[in-house]
Amino acid sequence: MSTLVVVGYDEPYQADEVLLKLRKLQRDYLLDLEDAAVAVKDQQGKLKLHQTVNLTAAGALRGGFWGSLIGLIFLNPLLGFALGATAGAALGRLADNRADPAGKAAPLNQRTN
Repeated sequence: MSTLVVVGYDEPYQADEVLLKLRKLQRDYLLDLEDAAVAVKDQQGKLKLHQTVNLTAAGALRGGFWGSLIGLIFLNPLLGFALGATAGAALGRLADNRADPAGKAAPLNQRTN
């Protein structure tokens, strides 16, 4: 079962420090961290999202693996790898943009305590 935890900080680099501590806890097997993201609002009010998992690369890797296996059935694993990696990267990129379909994140105008 997964739990979503959202924490806000006043300083932009404090979230990166906490993420580094969480990764150290994960390395010591004290925490199971599936994914993490740091959202930082700049001086102009634009939101920058820094994700720890590159969904495009992960999709390409998975697609390449499954494409190779399917390609083995048709005796052409290299073509299967190329097609699978391309499709996986495209789907990973779409999944990465699904969180922000307009290309812009919603402004962080309100803060809850």
